Amino acid sequence: MSGNQYYGNLVWTNHALERLGHRGLSQELAWKAFQHPDKTYAGKNGSSEYQKWFGKSKITIIAKQNDQYQWVIISCWIDPPLEGTQDYYKKLRYQKYQKSGFWGKLWLDFLNALGL
Repeated sequence: MSGNQYYGNLVWTNHALERLGHRGLSQELAWKAFQHPDKTYAGKNGSSEYQKWFGKSKITIIAKQNDQYQWVIISCWIDPPLEGTQDYYKKLRYQKYQKSGFWGKLWLDFLNALGL
């Protein structure tokens, strides 16, 4: 897990910090996306979704205010995933799976079950 629990007057959950690491996204860039979004949507259970475009990449932040009226960053991601990150390889595996026939999918499911 990388990043600080408190950054930019925001509270970052462990989940959000883990996702930053998995997705190769810096806490500073995620903070900028939250501070200056291109679009904002109402989320589930009182949360809000913030989207910001940086070139061809869209950063999405899910945040909610807590009882002390502090903004809590719940999750964040970048689409398309940055090359070399866990999300990038996960997306490649998904695309390969979608293009595979029956036996190919069976083989990929087998490898996935083995954790390969």
